Amino acid sequence: MQSTKFLRLFFFLLFPVFFFSCNNDLDDELENEFEFQQVVSYEFLDSISTEEIVERFGGNNFVSGFVNFDITAHRITYMTQNFDGTEVEASGLILIPIVKGSAKLTSFQHSTLAKDPNPDIDKEHRAPSYLSEDNAEIHLSAALFASNGYMISAPDYIGYGSTGDMFHPYEHVQTTATTSYDMLVAAREYAEFLEVAMRTDGDSEVEELHLLGYSQGGNSTMALHKYIEENHMEEFKIIRSAMGAGAYHKTAVGDYIFNFQGEIGFSIGLYLWVMDTYDRVYIQKGMGYYLKEPFATEVSENGYFALSNTNPQEIFTDAFIADVNNPDSEFRVALADNDVHDWRAESPIKLYHAREDALVPYFNSVDAYENMTANGSEEVLFETYEFGGTVPPENIHGTAGGKFFSDVITKYFISGN
Repeated sequence: MQSTKFLRLFFFLLFPVFFFSCNNDLDDELENEFEFQQVVSYEFLDSISTEEIVERFGGNNFVSGFVNFDITAHRITYMTQNFDGTEVEASGLILIPIVKGSAKLTSFQHSTLAKDPNPDIDKEHRAPSYLSEDNAEIHLSAALFASNGYMISAPDYIGYGSTGDMFHPYEHVQTTATTSYDMLVAAREYAEFLEVAMRTDGDSEVEELHLLGYSQGGNSTMALHKYIEENHMEEFKIIRSAMGAGAYHKTAVGDYIFNFQGEIGFSIGLYLWVMDTYDRVYIQKGMGYYLKEPFATEVSENGYFALSNTNPQEIFTDAFIADVNNPDSEFRVALADNDVHDWRAESPIKLYHAREDALVPYFNSVDAYENMTANGSEEVLFETYEFGGTVPPENIHGTAGGKFFSDVITKYFISGN
């Protein structure tokens, strides 16, 4: 079995493939002996040596201690369901460590990648399956985890990669959860095709699973963890789930952003995106209901990030702000439908957040920790980062993200601390 695995991986090192279009005899032979149920297409992208990964971190001796295996990178497509119920062919990245034993299956949810008409702002090219050097989360963090023995399943999300021409339903938890879960199932099937062994629970023999993500990825990881525990506990055994600086408490975030008095101090483009997502999914009232003129036209024509005004009371209509504060309004109900801070988790979770984070307020993780603990969750840990003025305010969210990935691989995923 092991020799077959390495034969197949060696084949991928030499011949990038799409199994629906390749005429190579060896490729046909491999396909004929395996019937895909979830994977629509696959493509070998690259092989990455341990030396190259260490080099990416500037030869850092501490990092080199966690670089143990060469890895291969693959792009797959699979079917999943969009927020409107339509089936779409989504894409994602798989990173496979070349281990002699078993790999640790891991779902890696990426942080926000701007979608914008301005090519200087748009970050479509950083979606995981493009394997871009511009995406540090993938180029550095995901590669490091893979080289440490974690088989990475990284969904692009709907709106990126093979679905790049579609609207991305930003932080709609149901779509995020099912897209990530379906990618995970397809990744497991692809590993089976390559005969890559994955670590299983000794009692149930189901695959062990690690989850992680930061910022939007933190919110996505919480959504995925909750979705698996509520719907697919028999499919995977979640060992540990790490999530950093996610906007888990959407109703509280709505109160904070839309009722803020004065200049909020940072671009609210991301919050306009969430607002637009919930309008499309739940309400369909259009931008003019939410934004005063000329802001509604400006955003409709030039994207969320074209808006330079950061004073919510000048931007949003009185009718919309009133609905934000009305617990029975359609928008308030939409916010509540995307709250993922108040439930009971069976598997271990660790939350990470910088106290001074202004972009994604600290109260999101505080509220999640307090509510999930009160609900009797088996184990929810919480680590607070404090920079004490050593990091410029606008850099805190990103700086904490780098620390998050370092702490997860060096501490939490190893020892649970």
